[in-house]
Amino acid sequence: MTKLNNEYMVGLDIGTNSCGWVATDFDNNILKMHGKRALGSHLFDEGVSAADRRAFRTTRRRIKRRKWRLKLLEEIFDEEMAKVDPNFFARLKESGLSPLDTRKNVSSIVFPTKKMDKQFYKKFPTIYHLRNALMKQDKKFDLRAIYIAIHHIVKYRGNFLSNSSISNFSASKIEIDRFVNELNDLYSIFLPESGVIFDAGNASKVEDIIRNEQMFKLDKIKEIADVLPDTENKSGLKLSKKISKEISKAILGYKAKFEIILQVNVDKTDSSIWNFKLNDENADVNLSEITSDLTDTQLQILDLVRNLFSAISLLNIVDEGSTLSESMIRKYNDHAQDLKLLKTVIKNHSDRKKAHNLQLAYDKYVNNRHFVDVETKKAFPNKHLYRKSDFYEIVKKNLDASKEAVQIRKEIALDKFMPKQRSDENGVIPFQLNQIELDKIIENQGKYYPFLKEINPIKAHRMQAPYKLDELIRFRVPYYVGPMIEPTNSSYPQTRQNQSFAWMVRKAKGRITPWNFDEKVDRQKSANNFIKRLTTKDTYLFGEDVLPANSLLYQKYTVLDELNKISVNGKKLSVSVKQELYEDLFKKNNTVSAKQLKNWLIENQKLPYIKIKGLADQTKFNSSLSTYLNFPH
Repeated sequence: MTKLNNEYMVGLDIGTNSCGWVATDFDNNILKMHGKRALGSHLFDEGVSAADRRAFRTTRRRIKRRKWRLKLLEEIFDEEMAKVDPNFFARLKESGLSPLDTRKNVSSIVFPTKKMDKQFYKKFPTIYHLRNALMKQDKKFDLRAIYIAIHHIVKYRGNFLSNSSISNFSASKIEIDRFVNELNDLYSIFLPESGVIFDAGNASKVEDIIRNEQMFKLDKIKEIADVLPDTENKSGLKLSKKISKEISKAILGYKAKFEIILQVNVDKTDSSIWNFKLNDENADVNLSEITSDLTDTQLQILDLVRNLFSAISLLNIVDEGSTLSESMIRKYNDHAQDLKLLKTVIKNHSDRKKAHNLQLAYDKYVNNRHFVDVETKKAFPNKHLYRKSDFYEIVKKNLDASKEAVQIRKEIALDKFMPKQRSDENGVIPFQLNQIELDKIIENQGKYYPFLKEINPIKAHRMQAPYKLDELIRFRVPYYVGPMIEPTNSSYPQTRQNQSFAWMVRKAKGRITPWNFDEKVDRQKSANNFIKRLTTKDTYLFGEDVLPANSLLYQKYTVLDELNKISVNGKKLSVSVKQELYEDLFKKNNTVSAKQLKNWLIENQKLPYIKIKGLADQTKFNSSLSTYLNFPH
């Protein structure tokens, strides 16, 4: 810039991905720099959150731990398998290679020859047929078949949402009465003045509606929305009905308005984030976006709804009184019967184009996302036909008026047409169902292969996991331990970068397994390191760690701070009154409403007229002593 004797001003316009600037004198005349006017802008990439990176890292870690478990399983079988088939594990490692790949030495997978494989697959068309046979048939099976079944169980072991013991676990439990009672408790805390109450006396009716296999889902939504609210409570009936309708949609897998369930004011531009199905592909993304600003009570309501949705979804996967494998075999047989119906429609359809569309849709549906050809893309642009809802939509549009088509439409309405063994819904399957089958296989085949019945080395776990193999299903690396590597000063930059996410502390050197985890890893110190990584320093008290938002001390501060800001009849509250309010209201209620405060002041301060100012929310206090109330007194 040309040398200036006078002062000048610089104006900046800083955005998310640009920075505009200008230099002027005090008369707002733009100055010149190198013969050009001194203004311009710099563009740069917009900042992005670490959410995507974190998601990829979590997925990599999950897959790595799955491989770790499967490697341990292979080691358990290795010695005995070498006696039966020394090349078995080598063939499995090659199974993912293309037949054209020069590294592939054999064309078979499970058995040494392709003919033996074909016979095996004909006898057991799916893995669940094999699992079911291993549990029920009292005969000695080939060790290779046993390994394949247990490998599948360990690989897809299920979720850990339920803490029920194996002996008490039932896939048919949905516990509507507990759901309604807990929902009432939470809404009484969350919306104390709204009068939202659900009828616990109708819990059995709601359960009957859910279990009714002959009722269409849309009818179920309407019926549940009618019987769930407490109709005797007139003051909050309208809102109760509104919330009940959205809850019924959510638990049955339809798109629900979660801003209504959680009573959040949402702009129209953000409504799409709050309206989604709990079984959507992007459900986790939507949930992560909406949960950041929710209160603890709202999060508990959301968890209740999600847990009931999972229980109902599981009810649709596992038949009452049946094992997981039996239910999957039933799906396989139902699919075969439905395929006959569809083939009849395709064969006899007068509109050959529609018949062809039905064939293309089915091919895409059963071949999942890995099969996409030009013809299918042209017929169904922007359609993901591997999803059941999209497949149903195309089928309904292309059916004729035959009796087979009528039957197909009925099954679609009941959500029973063409079930698949592998689907996104399988995410609701808990590990207990797989462990039950594993234990039955071990008990049945352990008579012929004693190594299967090796006792769990961890004595404290034997009640729930009697066998060593059980630990491969039940054991989870605690989240606060993180990746099972130690942070060290490596000379390799990539290793140093990876180890920046490691904080585990060891007790002893050596290989970590599920059976020696507590001998090798210091849980307490690892947990402390985990917490320290998440804390930051205070901006007022330099060098001091910030307090957790839900700590006893910080919650006490927020309550007293909010009390300091309010005035009653134009006067601030005295110290003694604030202390009494703290003891009488906040130490006894999760949420303190303005009405409760008024009633307390009338009763204790004998004030004939009360006007409260200073509350951010005119109906209630935003702060609470929730942590104190959660601790047993």
